[in-house]
Amino acid sequence: MPGVKNGEPIESRVMMAVLFDPKTGHIAHHHRVHIFDAQRQISQAHVEERARKLAAQCGWDLTKLETLAVDPEKFGKGSRFRVDVKSRSLLEIPKPKRQFRNLLGLRSAQS
Repeated sequence: MPGVKNGEPIESRVMMAVLFDPKTGHIAHHHRVHIFDAQRQISQAHVEERARKLAAQCGWDLTKLETLAVDPEKFGKGSRFRVDVKSRSLLEIPKPKRQFRNLLGLRSAQS
């Protein structure tokens, strides 16, 4: 995500954490931080704590979730993920194939 500083485009650094169910690997919440100030230092622990705070505000029971730092480049937009609980790594879930149904009962021209 690019930004602008003093009229010049700048790139942000991005850090990310997910909260997941350690039994199933289901990701309950994710938090992404964009840092536009190159001088500002933010720790991964801060990102993870902020993720936990926001998840709690959304109603998640934090006693049942674990936190994992993830590479935001791998967490693609429009994709679905879960955590492999043994390796504690991010796994992409294949997108289900769409099945279109003839809801109106109309016949196709080929029928």
